[in-house]
Amino acid sequence: MQEALLIITTIAVFLFIGVLCSWIGKLLKIPDMLLLILVGLAFGKLEFQGAPLVQIPEVFLASLSILALALVVFDGTARLRLRELDIFSLKATRLTFIFTVFILVLFTITSHYVLAIPWWSSLLFAAIMTGTSSEALMHLNVKSKAVTIAKLESIFNTPITLILPFIVLDLMKNIKTPVISEIITAQLTPFVLNIIIGLGTGVFVGLILFKLVQHAYAEVYSPLAVIVAALLAYVLAENLGGSGVLSVTALGLFFGNVYVKEKITILGIESVLTKILYILVFMLTGVAINMPINKQFLLTSAALFASYLAIRFLAVWASLRKENNLSEILLLTLMTPKGLATAAVVFTLLTRNIEGMAIVLDMTFAFILYSNIITSIGAWVYRRT
Repeated sequence: MQEALLIITTIAVFLFIGVLCSWIGKLLKIPDMLLLILVGLAFGKLEFQGAPLVQIPEVFLASLSILALALVVFDGTARLRLRELDIFSLKATRLTFIFTVFILVLFTITSHYVLAIPWWSSLLFAAIMTGTSSEALMHLNVKSKAVTIAKLESIFNTPITLILPFIVLDLMKNIKTPVISEIITAQLTPFVLNIIIGLGTGVFVGLILFKLVQHAYAEVYSPLAVIVAALLAYVLAENLGGSGVLSVTALGLFFGNVYVKEKITILGIESVLTKILYILVFMLTGVAINMPINKQFLLTSAALFASYLAIRFLAVWASLRKENNLSEILLLTLMTPKGLATAAVVFTLLTRNIEGMAIVLDMTFAFILYSNIITSIGAWVYRRT
């Protein structure tokens, strides 16, 4: 009972401080996600009688991050219009593919030699770093073609972030198979099924939701039905072996582009719950960041992050140099924040006993912090130009 009371007290305090951080971020025109992580980081360093002041069970962190991820992805995609996808989706898809390949190849090599960890651990780290934060970019108030592409890219690469690390883990177990074709077949089939089941589940739940809300609108129950549908789409897809993120993405795009009575009101109420979870997850992510604060780690992580940005620039340049100018390419290079998807994967991997995992998790937390700082600076500079 005492432990439960402490967790509830922590949640209440974090929500109060998080609302203030969001308000301050809006006044300063910087992403509130960065402020939430920094405040959470400060709380994580506080101690009481030799023990951390804030202690949250890992299972609770993982569950909360997945819950927030489902609602944030739905909230963001429900506000996209298919017209925007027609214009920019091809560019975003190309960038997603090229960036993923560059990261898996070049960043794996860089991580192996810089961190002196095994190749498999380096590949796992690279897989975690393939994604960008849709929740950060969707709320970024910058009018630019580059930012629109970055938003779509974040939608496309979020499922990759949640799938690739676990494919790498499976490969680590099954790589003893001598025939390469068997390895590829064993991993390719589940990957394709993951996508098909995810999209199909999202459309199926979307059709049911559309019928319910369109023909039986109720002031209280319709917004509740939307929230339940987003969560149901995620868990149903995951339990069927599909991608929960793709399912919620399909649901959000479907719901956002069909005519529904009182859609603005429904999404407004859903956004309140989404914002609550958003605040909690990023503050708790800051608390969970337990990277060593010493000169060697800071220099190593900064150098590795600089190499990551260089690879990002090469990928953006290779995929968009013909359609975008240099300032947009540089902005897209900086638009690479890590968010809920990365946090969800990290919280899942906390209990894995893999050689080099400790330094990978420390570096991942450092990258979450660095990437959001860089994204905030990039957005602020672009507004000033």
